[in-house]
Amino acid sequence: MDITKAFIKAKQPCADGFRWYVRNARQDSSYQDLLDALVADGRVNDAGWLLDQFGPTDAVLTLDHVNAEALVFAGTIRVRGGIEAGSLVRAGRDIHAGGGITCGGAIVAGGDIKCGASLRAEGKLQAGGLIQAEWNIETGAELACEALRAGWELLCRGAAEVGGDCIVGESLTALDDFYCAKGLRAGGGIDAAQRLQAGHGIECGADVRAGGHLGAGWGIKARGDILAEGSIRAGESLAAEGRIQAGDGYGVYAGVEVCEHAWESSARVHANRPPRELRSGWWAGPLPGLGQAA
Repeated sequence: MDITKAFIKAKQPCADGFRWYVRNARQDSSYQDLLDALVADGRVNDAGWLLDQFGPTDAVLTLDHVNAEALVFAGTIRVRGGIEAGSLVRAGRDIHAGGGITCGGAIVAGGDIKCGASLRAEGKLQAGGLIQAEWNIETGAELACEALRAGWELLCRGAAEVGGDCIVGESLTALDDFYCAKGLRAGGGIDAAQRLQAGHGIECGADVRAGGHLGAGWGIKARGDILAEGSIRAGESLAAEGRIQAGDGYGVYAGVEVCEHAWESSARVHANRPPRELRSGWWAGPLPGLGQAA
């Protein structure tokens, strides 16, 4: 891609950034040459702006390992080992690493982010496609992706939005709102400090806890308790091996998207005792094989 001074100016860059371009860009500089020069000069925000303006390429950068302050590449980054960066890892398309990926700032990809160990960003973690790590996934700020797979645990310190399914092998901890447009499944517990919402179902191997409202377009199933400080709403059934309890002044609602003739089969509520806040749903007693609490 040929980038000229007039082309850059037409994108209305900041005055300081445009002065840098006039002083430093060579006539034969390619798109990636400019990104590399900006990163080398410590102008990672300007490199990100340039990538936003001109978009991804089909180029592939293949490396054995990465240990740098920042890495910005317009195409796909493929690393046989791990990636360690101080402030930013960003690709116009995919980021693939055979080992782990650790960054003191943001990790951003226009496509997928995949790694063979842990994935950790002190800043935001964002992908236009799938985020997948064989081990843990941890982000210090916002999380945004189309789908997510974590082999072990997921820890998200900022608001999270997953556009598809979210599958976590062990526990999920969210310190802000967590939204999943499709199914949410965790092998361990799910603990959200604020609102927890799934467009399809929620299933976990321990407790489901929300510090705000808890909702699912389909059903919610937990091997432990289902607890919220706000309301609990499920489009279909609610099933807990332990108790189901909403916050003070809030209700428990099952079957909010179920037709009346399917109430007993698709709006069931299972728990070790009837939820005192139950406003909607067909009480079906404890799950088979489990007795009712005294």
